[in-house]
Amino acid sequence: MKAALHPIVNAEVARLTEEQLEAWEERSAILEFEGGHARDFAEALALILIFRELINSDVPRTTE
Repeated sequence: MKAALHPIVNAEVARLTEEQLEAWEERSAILEFEGGHARDFAEALALILIFRELINSDVPRTTE
């Protein structure tokens, strides 16, 4: 797992399941490299997208 630049994003990413983490890494990379966004912004936006999907599903957010 890559460490997020922002400590709050990093703390939330640490709570994701393996599948969610993989989706976050992929989305943040796409937003950064194809979208032209700064890495910290791309990571935060990707996390928001993951949260939005979780809110609209019945899948638990963490493995705890």
